[in-house]
Amino acid sequence: MRINARLDDEYADKLAYIQQQTNQAVTDVIKSALELYYQQLQQQQRNPFSMLTETGFIGCGEADPNISVNYKSILKDGLKAKYDHR
Repeated sequence: MRINARLDDEYADKLAYIQQQTNQAVTDVIKSALELYYQQLQQQQRNPFSMLTETGFIGCGEADPNISVNYKSILKDGLKAKYDHR
């Protein structure tokens, strides 16, 4: 694909600077920029559950493995220990 683009002076200067620093052709600079932008968009669209799992957030807490079944007795015991000062 061939692309024609008009850049104002600010972006033309930035492109020239990147080319000078990397010794890349304009095509390669654009490909690199597109790749970075593409990766950012892919990161944003990932499943929130998988992001939490990968970061270690899910599964980082400790509790009774049967808490969904025994939550009433666990809560009762916790409240009794906290507020029963006889």
